This record gives sequence, C-alpha cells and structure tokens, in this order.
Amino acid sequence: MNELVTEIKSLELETLKNLKNSKAANTLRAYKADFNDFSAFCAKNGLSSMPTEPKILSLYLTHLSATSKFSTLKRRIASISVVHKLKGHYLDTKHPLIMENLHGIKRIKGTNQKSKKPILINELKLIINVIDKYLSNNELEKVDYIIPGSSKNIGNKIRDKAMN
Repeated sequence: MNELVTEIKSLELETLKNLKNSKAANTLRAYKADFNDFSAFCAKNGLSSMPTEPKILSLYLTHLSATSKFSTLKRRIASISVVHKLKGHYLDTKHPLIMENLHGIKRIKGTNQKSKKPILINELKLIINVIDKYLSNNELEKVDYIIPGSSKNIGNKIRDKAMN
C-alpha cells in the first residue's frame, strides 16, 4: 500500500512539474498582467472578473479599444480565457456578443499595420560587403552596430549559417 501511495505522490509531483513548465515564464507573466488589468477594470465598474461572462468581457474590450491595437484585444481575450481555465471556469470566447463586438471594433478601427520601407538593391549590396568584410576578419559581432534596425546578435546568426 505504501508503494502505491509513493508512486501516486511521485506522479503528482511530476504532473505538477509538467504543468508548471507547459508555458514560458514570460507567457505566464503576460497572462497575469493582462488578467490583473481586466480585474482592475471589473473592480472599478463593480463587475465580476472571476468567473466572468461574455457581456463583461465585451465591455472590457470596448473600453480597451480606445487605446489598444486589435492584436492586444485578441491577446487579452486569450489571457483571460486561460486564467479562467486554470481556475476551473469556462468562458465562451467565441460567444456572439464577444465576436460581433470584435468585428465591429475591427471595422471601425481597422488593423493598423506599420509598413517598413523595402531594402533597396544598393543597400543590400553594401550590407553584404560589410558582412563579407567582417566575416573574413572574424569580427562579425560588429555587424550588429553597422546594420541599422538589425536584431541583436545578427552577426552571430550569420556566422553560424556561414560555418554550417
């Protein structure tokens, strides 16, 4: 009997470890921050944040839409839904009240996309020459400072590709 209890305890611990590792720390932090903002909205307006209902979530989305991007609204829905699931509650995020409200917000606000200027062929040639120069001198980390708007460690990424 003790063996069975020990085995069950071991499985419980391993299951808890799996659940804890199922999401990245930054994802969990974002869920918490999003839900805290939703909870503050609910508290300020005398509404229930847990469990909530589609009407309340829809009001929150309308409130957020004045200052937030459409993608932020979608992320907030996902965060609030996950927190509800973790607490054992169901929230129908596909409820018509939520979906139609989102469609209305999208039609009114649109989804702004910030376009970037294309890189021109002459600029691309310059970049390639710089990379070649630093690759031959084994100084590729300097590329991060030379290419405007490049992500950090692009030099290391290029070096890794060149070595393979």
